[in-house]
Amino acid sequence: MTDRSFLLAWRGALGAFVLAGSTGVLYRIGLATGWTAGFDLVNIRHAHSHLMYFGWVMPALFALMGTYLSPAPSTRRLPRVIGACFAAALLAYPLFLAFGYRPVDLGEARLPLAVIAASLNMLVWYGFVLYYRRARRGRPRSHALHLWDAAVTFLVLATLGAWGLALLQPFGIDDPRWTTALTHVFLDYVSEGWFVLAVLGLAYAVLAPRTGWWDRTSLYLMVAGLPVTFALGMPGSLVPATLRWLAGFGGALVGTGLWIAVVRLWGVADGRWRVPLAFLALKATGQVIVGLLPGLWWADLHGLRVLYLHLMLLGFVSTGLAAAAAMLRRRVAGRGTAVFYLAVGVVLASLLPFTPLWPAGWRGPWAFDVAAWLSPLPVLAAAWLIVRTRPGLDQEPR
Repeated sequence: MTDRSFLLAWRGALGAFVLAGSTGVLYRIGLATGWTAGFDLVNIRHAHSHLMYFGWVMPALFALMGTYLSPAPSTRRLPRVIGACFAAALLAYPLFLAFGYRPVDLGEARLPLAVIAASLNMLVWYGFVLYYRRARRGRPRSHALHLWDAAVTFLVLATLGAWGLALLQPFGIDDPRWTTALTHVFLDYVSEGWFVLAVLGLAYAVLAPRTGWWDRTSLYLMVAGLPVTFALGMPGSLVPATLRWLAGFGGALVGTGLWIAVVRLWGVADGRWRVPLAFLALKATGQVIVGLLPGLWWADLHGLRVLYLHLMLLGFVSTGLAAAAAMLRRRVAGRGTAVFYLAVGVVLASLLPFTPLWPAGWRGPWAFDVAAWLSPLPVLAAAWLIVRTRPGLDQEPR
């Protein structure tokens, strides 16, 4: 990618973060006060999460991976893919905000407009997969590439879950177990498989530690456990006992693999990467605990599940993307990145009162007000990162 293409992609992704984060602020205000600007609260949450996934993380990952895979400025296909990614994400955002997953009457037809628009995102992802296969061809094998190979595989598998959902109605299948399972295959393979493994690959690419048996073992554990962990997001009543056991065991495998990666990277990480790695360690600890303690189920503990998802997506993934970008541009580092990290940490801490980790006697309605007042901090920090980003690569990608 050219320097200008990367700059536009990074600023665009941060802009999507600001919009998606502002929508999350509206959601927190709605929980605290009931004011939602006339939108349905559930639709606000869907619009927030979809734009964070598809407008912030996706194009940022595409740009950062592309910078390391194709540092030469001659590759034009990737900027087009990234531009299409932004377009598809921004098309789906207002539709989710207005309608959510609800079908809309258009003449005699009832169509889920937001879902149809969101499906365009998957076509764009296939474009990135084709680019990735060409860009990695002939490159020396590295652990970063092994992680990215696995991440791209889970991205493709996630789309199969989405297409499976689309086929349920034509085949007359109206079973909530299938609907919920395929939904979580899609969402969790994207987040747990694609996002986490891809950002972890960025960490290995920029930090370039010596790799060996432990690193390969870490990846094997994650790849072995990830396929069944989607069930951890389903209500416990919908999950058969055997799948519950497999999902818990798979989560423990993934958490153990992530912990090995954290330990392996910690010694070579600078301050920019130790914060994302600390968030990843907390996420991994949660997976191991849930996997080893019978009767503990993520989906049945809503507050804990919300904290876990934010630890993964806002904690590790978002700060990891900022850390990877800072390795390319010193202007993104320093105060801008540090302030972003601090804002993320404060917002994550504000979610603790909604979990069983918080003392029962200290809980109260005040927690909704605190979470609402603190929620704009990452938005403001991301806006500052946009301002601080300047043209010019500070170093060549490794």
